[in-house]
Amino acid sequence: MAKLETSALTVALKQTNAKWIARDTPQSQFSDEDKSALLGVIFTPSDIALRESGIKHDFSAPLPAGVATELDWRNNNGNHVTAVTDQKYCGSCVSFGCTAVVESMASIELGQLLDLSEADSHFNSSHGPSCAGWDTDSCMAQLQARGEVSEGALGYMSAFDNPPVIDPATSLWKAYVRPTPNRASTQVSITSHGLITDLAARKQYLNDHGPMAACFDVYDDFYHYSSGVYTYQSGTLRGGHCVEVIGYSDSEQCWIAKNSWGTGWGMAGFFKIGYGQCNFDTYAWATAQGIIVPAAPSWHGWEGLGGTITSKPSAVSWGANRIDVVARGTDSAMWHRWWDGSAWNGWESLGGSCQSGPAICSWGSGRLDTFVVGTDHQLYHKWFNGTWSGWEALGGMLSSDPAAVSWGPNRIDVFARGMDSAMWHLWWDGTHWGGWESLGGVLDSAPAAASWSANRLDTFVKGTDSQLYHQWWAGAGWSGWENLGGYVGGDPAAVSWGPNRIDIFYPGSTFAMMHKWWDNAWSGEENLGGTLSSGVGVSSWASGRLDCFVEGTDSSMYHKWWA
Repeated sequence: MAKLETSALTVALKQTNAKWIARDTPQSQFSDEDKSALLGVIFTPSDIALRESGIKHDFSAPLPAGVATELDWRNNNGNHVTAVTDQKYCGSCVSFGCTAVVESMASIELGQLLDLSEADSHFNSSHGPSCAGWDTDSCMAQLQARGEVSEGALGYMSAFDNPPVIDPATSLWKAYVRPTPNRASTQVSITSHGLITDLAARKQYLNDHGPMAACFDVYDDFYHYSSGVYTYQSGTLRGGHCVEVIGYSDSEQCWIAKNSWGTGWGMAGFFKIGYGQCNFDTYAWATAQGIIVPAAPSWHGWEGLGGTITSKPSAVSWGANRIDVVARGTDSAMWHRWWDGSAWNGWESLGGSCQSGPAICSWGSGRLDTFVVGTDHQLYHKWFNGTWSGWEALGGMLSSDPAAVSWGPNRIDVFARGMDSAMWHLWWDGTHWGGWESLGGVLDSAPAAASWSANRLDTFVKGTDSQLYHQWWAGAGWSGWENLGGYVGGDPAAVSWGPNRIDIFYPGSTFAMMHKWWDNAWSGEENLGGTLSSGVGVSSWASGRLDCFVEGTDSSMYHKWWA
């Protein structure tokens, strides 16, 4: 089939006094097969019946009272239209159009600017992992039933191989279901959805509520659209497409819409289409209302986890929704309890004769490394890599619980107070143990350690003045000790949930749990309550997630979490 040339189209548009301009766009250069790949509407029997009925709207009829003759939700008490996106080589336009509507409604109803995951809507829902098409009513039903997570939780391109490969079943990109741990933290859903076919009702809804998702027929010349009010000029019918309708103009006799072909097409991704064109106002438009966003993060607990422990607990996560906690029992053995995503398991005895409370860290999924000070004041190491090892002696002469952290695969750093009250450091670099290295200071507690990137370590201790002190490694050498103030009544704990973020916990002057954090500046102290009989253990399995563990006055373990 002969390719539609922009030059010939431009001549035809001038001859017919059309009100739009054509140009070469990225999409107009596509092959016929690639052009069709951008379209992904499966018209329902109801839509087919509407098309075959030959319905004609009276665009000259007066509007209902109070309905504006011009409307654009990019400038209607603010901009409520999110950025133009790109569906790539995939027929996911229905999820892009419906997601855009939900994002706009969140801005209108709640004043929140969201960036939601079209991948979660299209591939992780009942639609399934395919770039094949869909219909707006089914898509909106899924957004009501299961919602969709944020783009940050599941990026669109993460649903494909890198680089993407073609699925022989569809001749489009092959998509996959990708896990979205901790869905509740970013999941957005809708309370209701519907379909509107009446012309006056559409304009009334646009005025009173907000944008809608619309489907229409796409011809070859649409791929060449640059600006103005599009009307069909020439070219082959390629299929059905879905977009977000964000307004209309009675003076220009057109609808205003946001496309999902990137900003290189049209008017930076937006377009106008004439009333009555390409069945744009024939097929039903989909609505979404009652946006439900996740509750603001808050502290939960205290939750009793039982046991009879005689030390500060230590906690780590090796992956999403996984926590492992160890503590010393009344028999001086190390005991283990773990959360597997649905329930707490254990207690499990891991043996040993512990002078100190244990430390635990992880450098990979399914990997745990634990450390204790034995009755001879040396450091001992026991690890899990499918099964538990025996105890390995690592030397040293230590006078506190150890602290352990990993900054990357096969890397471990261990810290403890020595007999001279200084902080001592031992490390595993993947092939051998290095150290012991004295880092100085005069400690009145066991140290805490965290890492927020490769080759970064942050350590914290209680000084002899009961204030919190900080020393860090940033790849070139150890800093001096930084005084962070406060009143520290016991061993601190530290963790990082992401780059440039550190959270520190410790017993305060009244033995409540205190919280201090770094987020490009130090904040706190925050009193989180409780009555602690030990220092604090803490882990994080996702950005914005914290799990704290302490020994209570009844020697049981208690859990408080931020989510």
